[in-house]
Amino acid sequence: MSNLFELLLSFDPAGLHDAAKAWRALSSGAQSADNRHRNQVNGPLRQSHWDGDDAKQAFYTLGRTEQILEIVRVESAAVALTLDTVADRIYQAQTNLKNAVHRAGEWGLTVGSDGTVSLPPLSKGEQNDPEARSDPERKALATLCTDAQERINKALADAKEANDKGEHALSRLDADILTRIRVFGTVGETAADVKDVAKDLGLADPYVPDNKDPQKSADWWKSLTPEQQSSYVALYPDRIGQLDGLPATVRDEANRLALDQELDSMQAGNARGSGMTAGEYNAREHNLITLKDQLAEHDSAAEDKQLFLLGFDPKANDGHGKTVIAMGNPDTADHTAVLVPGTGTTIDSTGGNLARVNSMQEAAKQWSKGTNQKVSVVYWQDYDAPQIPVMQTADFDVAGTGRAEDGAEALRRFTQGTRVAQGDHHSHLSVFGHSYGTTVVGAAAAGGNGLGADDIVAVASPGMTVQRADQLHIDPSHFWTGRADDDYLIKSISGLTLGEDPMLDRFGGNNFVTDTSGHSGYWDPKPDGTPSQSLLNQGRIIVGKAPTTVPKEYGPPSP
Repeated sequence: MSNLFELLLSFDPAGLHDAAKAWRALSSGAQSADNRHRNQVNGPLRQSHWDGDDAKQAFYTLGRTEQILEIVRVESAAVALTLDTVADRIYQAQTNLKNAVHRAGEWGLTVGSDGTVSLPPLSKGEQNDPEARSDPERKALATLCTDAQERINKALADAKEANDKGEHALSRLDADILTRIRVFGTVGETAADVKDVAKDLGLADPYVPDNKDPQKSADWWKSLTPEQQSSYVALYPDRIGQLDGLPATVRDEANRLALDQELDSMQAGNARGSGMTAGEYNAREHNLITLKDQLAEHDSAAEDKQLFLLGFDPKANDGHGKTVIAMGNPDTADHTAVLVPGTGTTIDSTGGNLARVNSMQEAAKQWSKGTNQKVSVVYWQDYDAPQIPVMQTADFDVAGTGRAEDGAEALRRFTQGTRVAQGDHHSHLSVFGHSYGTTVVGAAAAGGNGLGADDIVAVASPGMTVQRADQLHIDPSHFWTGRADDDYLIKSISGLTLGEDPMLDRFGGNNFVTDTSGHSGYWDPKPDGTPSQSLLNQGRIIVGKAPTTVPKEYGPPSP
């Protein structure tokens, strides 16, 4: 007891806190190195389309390097958390011990160098006096002596428990994970280690906002120190990445780490036995691989072409997955557009939709040349899109507004979060929908306080759940819609079950010129390779310019 008592009295938490600070610095350094490696080494090599056996071996090694950096980052953050937690708990135990010793002194008790509390000694005369030994005051003092001893013992026990829990937690964070030959499982294992460390320390789940209010999430994030923010991203990436209102750079960093951890666990088979069927397991793994590959294709891209992973869910959308990806930083862009895709959208179609996003960005840049204005376009696929073939779906979801209404709140929260993240920098915001995506945009714009958009655009819309543009919480003069002359699919169903046909005069708003063909050609170039009017008009809207328009159509009388 004596050693522990003396150690606790002389304990200085600054040493552990300084060590924790050094570990956090290592974690931050590993993250920076990982970003540089991805953007300056791995990315450029992939962009060069290097192929062959040597390339496969090289990419294997490069991928392992990035895994090691992620492991170092996460485990270093876990070590820092452990050291800080132990330091705080031992310091609290020390405070309790000093208070107990001080109280014992006030009571006239003696505390020995081993922490033993004793009554003041009797005088020689009192030692032989039975009445002195049974004096009520001395009996009361004996009770206080017991109380003081219990407090000291409790403080020592708390300090020892904190030390033991910290030691056990640190034993999980073993550097041998970095030298294993096995490729898959180590990144996912590290994420599991972090959860076990928290359990070892007896830590309750950390407070993270529920993602219902982007402003609340942003205020919480800003209240954290930079060190705390770094720790939250490293230790709880899956929870931080989903928070609308946080900076796009933070969400991208968190989501990429969460993606790597989940994919690594899937590839190592760690998620087997979770109740998924083999088909569900394979589909989820496939979605994660597809998403990671799409992100990797854009590593090392120019600043305006950099991708920001703002959300993903490989199991949603009936197993087809969801994702939200921005091309260019929406927080700092002068013009931000959000594209909501339509029927048949899955993670498998991410590549094609990113190509559309790129075309929209390039079209917008044509109308902002010489201004140094930045353009970001967001691919927002965060709802359960109806799948194809449409006529074979059992519930014929594409004919109803259910899926659009289910996704409306998430879209409103996203655009609100974009505004919150932009802060005083107010970007021109336009929200585009294509096909059933326009129904989602309509449901979102009509509900709550709307989308907060400067312009709303409906491309090939079957209906927007409303009868008039002024029901979308926007000035109808800033509502735009377009449809190809031969988009017979939409012509045949628009205005039937999903709301009024927005091309009609009675809907309000404006019809912009289209010169492309079919239901999916609105982003295609002309046969000579030059941009189409369909695309150029979208670009005009993105930068706040009026597109070329045609008169509204006159349909049959309102029913």
